[in-house]
Amino acid sequence: MRKLIYLSLAILNSFWLSFSLFEFDKPFFVGEKKNSRPIALKNVRVFDGREIIPKTNVIIISDRIQALGKELAIPSEAEIIDGQGKTLLPGLIDSHVHVVTPQALEQALIFGVTTVIDMFMDVGLMKEVKKKQKAGQAQNLAYLVSAGTLATAPGGHGTQYGLKIPTLTNPDEAAAFVEARIADSSDFIKIIYDSGEVYLRPTPTLNLATIEALIKEAHKHGKLAIVHAATLKNCLDVLNLGADGLAHIYFDDSYDSNFGSLMANKKAFIISTLTVLENLSGISDPQFLIDDPALSPFLTVADIRSLKSKIPVDIPQERRKKLSETRRRVIQQLKENKVPILAGTDVPNPGTAMGASLHHELELLVWAGLTPVEALKAATSLPAEKFGLKDRGWIKPGGLADLVLVDGHPDEDIKATRRIIAVWKEGVKVEREKYQQKVIQEKERLNQLKSIPKPSAGSGLISDFEGEKISAYFGAGWSVSTDQIVGGKSMAQMELVKEGAGGSRQSLRVSGEIVTNGTLLWAGVMFFPGAARMAPANLSSFKGISFWLKGNERPYALVVFAQHTGFNPAFSRLFVAGPDWKEFFFSFQDMGLEPYDIMGIFIGAYHEPGRFWFQLDNVLLK
Repeated sequence: MRKLIYLSLAILNSFWLSFSLFEFDKPFFVGEKKNSRPIALKNVRVFDGREIIPKTNVIIISDRIQALGKELAIPSEAEIIDGQGKTLLPGLIDSHVHVVTPQALEQALIFGVTTVIDMFMDVGLMKEVKKKQKAGQAQNLAYLVSAGTLATAPGGHGTQYGLKIPTLTNPDEAAAFVEARIADSSDFIKIIYDSGEVYLRPTPTLNLATIEALIKEAHKHGKLAIVHAATLKNCLDVLNLGADGLAHIYFDDSYDSNFGSLMANKKAFIISTLTVLENLSGISDPQFLIDDPALSPFLTVADIRSLKSKIPVDIPQERRKKLSETRRRVIQQLKENKVPILAGTDVPNPGTAMGASLHHELELLVWAGLTPVEALKAATSLPAEKFGLKDRGWIKPGGLADLVLVDGHPDEDIKATRRIIAVWKEGVKVEREKYQQKVIQEKERLNQLKSIPKPSAGSGLISDFEGEKISAYFGAGWSVSTDQIVGGKSMAQMELVKEGAGGSRQSLRVSGEIVTNGTLLWAGVMFFPGAARMAPANLSSFKGISFWLKGNERPYALVVFAQHTGFNPAFSRLFVAGPDWKEFFFSFQDMGLEPYDIMGIFIGAYHEPGRFWFQLDNVLLK
């Protein structure tokens, strides 16, 4: 298993190009900025963040909860909502996400997630969102709490996603790092302790002395220190150094019966992220989420593709069961020791979708041993308490009106959180119907794209590079592709050379250099399967793409572009070449991709600066 391939691959997609499937330049699904009239929910069940109130009334005025109780004077001008058979929840909180676009914050609201805790994002985007929040102009966005950038070693986890970030090598740098985060308006400090051993690929990581210094500096400034710790041992180490919280349940299948008691003694909390760990273990089945009638009308094609995509693992069935059972035992151990468990998804990793995946996370927490009420606390009052969100996560007089009205009793059946009737962000009703119409229009357009004729691809062979010129057996051929189209300075060239895979006569040699100049760094070659460059081609007769490649050892990427995603990649996968020929195969199904409108297939060097070369041969669809 390779770290380059595993965590946060979806972030790569968002850093390639900044176009969006929907036109989200202006908020389109939120109504007036403030309620023009009070709202009164009558005879509604309320989960207030702690317990169920069986039957009561709730009054909302402007952006606040004015009152709740059985005997309330209802304002004559109020909009009356019948709460019979329904449950009112605090707006849900996802305690582990990575926000890569403002659109993700808009989408979160559709699924009742009114607050997100971001664990690593572009600092410029964070500042932009926070500026809107401070000015009262972010009613169309889930409320953002963020670490901004993270603390990691040079070349460590977090440096592989294309963002230029500061790194640390010794404890003396901790004070300046934390002070810089405070200047950026980061809400807490995120620290990486991950040597890559779980992924069988050594990766630089911070030493414990630097981590201890970071934790002390964070506490000195009144900030939480949250640690991404990959293994059980990593978790034990940072807990003993004073970490306030763990960003994940650890990734390996180790077990320590004293882990829960140590966390309790240290007064630390943990963020579950069972959704992404389920995918990492190779046991996820997203179809139950995709087919849920309460969620499916609001899932975009990109959501479905992401939910279907898999972290490429090759774990034996028995090991998968052990990983799953270990996490279940860990949750039960934490519960027994009364350790705060916060619900988080690690969106936008493969197998996740913003907003929708939190409902699956709640289901997994109940599967692991929490009661439905405990799971609801994990997504409302507990994260509000741990991250100091006084006005969110609860339903109480004077609190912000971040609310979700659902059909049924989620305290008895946790899946009832999906049956959303209405969402309010700061008293403003989210117009979910308009969003749903956008999704319907998008899917109708995609159905039209499926009628694209299939190319005359014959056996599926794209290129064997045996001719006198660089050519393909179908499509518009090959072209050099670099980040120069977005202002970068990386370079590449291609040429036919003697010696190919399996003793063949020739292959395509691609060489060049990745030059650091911005956040999007790539150089390589692109194949266009359509009649013209970036014209769509229907490749649905094939299961995936295969090629033979050798080159200098470094990160390379396969990127597939599809018309239905605009100019965003439909799929990205990182891989590492070596000095010997090796066959690589990428399945469309594992990509979560229906390949009926493929515009381009890129193969080349990605992100890591420096010179590169590789030889490519026998590229074909299978």
